[in-house]
Amino acid sequence: MAKQSTNPFRFNQIVGKEYFCPRLESELVADLIGSSQNVALIGPRRTGKTSLALEVARKQKRNVIHVDVMRVASYTEVIKRLIEAAMRDSKPGKVEGFLKSLAHLRPTFSIDPVTGGTQWTVSPAAKSTPQNVIDALRLVHARCKQTESIVFIDEFQDLTALPEPESLIAQIRSEVQQWSETAIVFAGSDRDKMKALFSDPANPFYQSATVVMVDKLEPVSFRKFIRKRFERTDKQIEDAVIDEVFAITAEHPNSTQKLLHFVWSKTSEGGTANAKVLEAALSLTVRAEQDEFERILDNLTLIQARALISVAKLGGAGTNGADFLEASEIPNPASVTKALLRCVQLKILQKDGSVYWFTNPFFQVWLKRIP
Repeated sequence: MAKQSTNPFRFNQIVGKEYFCPRLESELVADLIGSSQNVALIGPRRTGKTSLALEVARKQKRNVIHVDVMRVASYTEVIKRLIEAAMRDSKPGKVEGFLKSLAHLRPTFSIDPVTGGTQWTVSPAAKSTPQNVIDALRLVHARCKQTESIVFIDEFQDLTALPEPESLIAQIRSEVQQWSETAIVFAGSDRDKMKALFSDPANPFYQSATVVMVDKLEPVSFRKFIRKRFERTDKQIEDAVIDEVFAITAEHPNSTQKLLHFVWSKTSEGGTANAKVLEAALSLTVRAEQDEFERILDNLTLIQARALISVAKLGGAGTNGADFLEASEIPNPASVTKALLRCVQLKILQKDGSVYWFTNPFFQVWLKRIP
């Protein structure tokens, strides 16, 4: 097999084929999509939900209509994102019939100057309603049947921030339950909101999709993947380095791939990644984000910054304990809790029960190195 000359680790992007690390969830998701069953992928951002769905679809030779509704602010914006996703990379001559149904949305066609792919834009009415969203979904469904596609809706829980979300969610549920031959993958990073949508009997979407939690990669498979990526590029990596990488990143898929990207680049041709190489790679990784880390810290109050630094240095458990209060120089446990919950709201930290951890593990590394 020919040696690879480019870096074999990808991050901050959707990965597939040889860049995709096999996951235990893949078989289940493949079975569900293959039988036109809906799936709810729930997990923190950058854990590979999109890559998982798209890789499964690729292996099944399915097309994917990828709709991102992250931070969507209006029904009009929902419609715009639905229709433009359905039309993405479609040539005008091949969608004449579909275009007729979009006449009221005033579709326009252009070429993406960066990718060379086709771009469609639409202009829905400024005062769109939930019913208009359902009409757009029906057009998406028609497009799915034309192209043998599945639908991937990213950050689905953000629809609950729209006006009258209960009515919208109920209408969407009523519509998509009729899509007997089209699988929908609902993905979301807000675990509480997504689980409420699909696991709460009081919610219209209750049991309308199989919930699959997506978080850390299975360690044995991930180790095998890492070693193979090094070996195929005529490099090696020590087991202790993999252990330390996992410890630094908490086995978060994107963060692990990012650190390994720099570990690989710092490893000489034919060489072995050791502790010295890892430290150089980690310093480079942290330095690349230092400006953003400084900006975040500068925007926090003094109490919030002290609480955050203490979580970085002492860990996110026992934050109301005497040791944490002493280290943070915050005398009141209630003030600590308030400060840390604000960091959760800002997506700096995540919280599970009474334990906090960093959304970006490299921010924690940077904070720990502050004198």
